[in-house]
Amino acid sequence: MTILAIQGLRGGSGATSVCASLAWALAQREQSVLLVDFSTSNLLRLYFNQPYEKNSGWALDIIQQQKLGNPINYISVNHISVNNISVNNIPAENTAINDINTAHGVKKIDYLPFGILDEKKLISLDSWLQEQKNKQPTHLPDELSFLSAVKYDWIIIDCSSTLLSLVELAESLADINIFTLNPDIGCQVLLKQRILPANSYFLINRFIPISLVQQDVSHVWQQCLAGFIPVILHADEAQAESLALKKPVGECRPDSLISNNFIDLADWCLTLNQPNHKDSE
Repeated sequence: MTILAIQGLRGGSGATSVCASLAWALAQREQSVLLVDFSTSNLLRLYFNQPYEKNSGWALDIIQQQKLGNPINYISVNHISVNNISVNNIPAENTAINDINTAHGVKKIDYLPFGILDEKKLISLDSWLQEQKNKQPTHLPDELSFLSAVKYDWIIIDCSSTLLSLVELAESLADINIFTLNPDIGCQVLLKQRILPANSYFLINRFIPISLVQQDVSHVWQQCLAGFIPVILHADEAQAESLALKKPVGECRPDSLISNNFIDLADWCLTLNQPNHKDSE
């Protein structure tokens, strides 16, 4: 199991859409993925067809002292049925469900929404996280045991636009920290100002090839930035359409440029798990 924590170097860098699209691309490579939303915006779920008005999520369960809900299986819940029976009543590990997922070309994508929390609840969550950290600085509390779910090949954490305590938790758990960068001067300045984890990698997102400024900034990063990911995500209308359609871009526009970019990114991620790569680190 490999844990990826993905965040934007600054707001609006597209980290949430990268999480959703990368999960789909990894699934096309027969990888099982658990997506965990750490973002207080609670938007990741919308790429997997969850109703807008649904406010449940793991963080809300913790604050309300409820049993955490099980991860939601995207393919089974939203796209298929078995013998005309609602799949909501069938366990995610059901063999028939997994067989149909495989037939759809996806091994498994599960996701855990954050939930919709008001300011008071967010303060309570932050206090709870700090309290748990003080009690067990080297262990996850039982309520967060899903972050060590070894049945998945990958756990992807969206830690954009969220509490500092959640960012620190994600960074401490991650085998790989990926920062999305828009190729502009703002991100270049922030790269000089921020202190980043040692296992950080950097991903250009929303690249516009005809922009001279973006060409220059991207060239500098490719030459000088340690941890630069050799895959560039291009600006593509298909990515915006995917959120409108409430599907990962690789599902709704599989032949688009950006979908192919994400397949390349998934392949790059898979190289990080190869023994030769790990031995060289």
